[in-house]
Amino acid sequence: MTAKKKCMALFLLIVLLHSFVLLKIDFAQQAEQEKTETTQEEVSEKIVPGPQGIKESTGIYVFITWVWLAILVLVYFLRLKIKEVDRLLEIRFLSEKKK
Repeated sequence: MTAKKKCMALFLLIVLLHSFVLLKIDFAQQAEQEKTETTQEEVSEKIVPGPQGIKESTGIYVFITWVWLAILVLVYFLRLKIKEVDRLLEIRFLSEKKK
């Protein structure tokens, strides 16, 4: 494996670890239990954003994974296109001077 491929694999590993393991994001905020007394109206008016269940939470992770995969595929095709243009430039296919 070349050094470039090892570097890319390490970068992808770091991104995946950061996205799924190291962040440990809780999407649903839990209401803090206050020691002071609160009325039922105050508690019912408090809106806590976040997924309502495991299905919505899993959907968020699936969407994030899908977005990252789409980005990686697009970067891969962009790299292939750049390699092809470099190859054509090297053989002087696009130059105005023809042999």
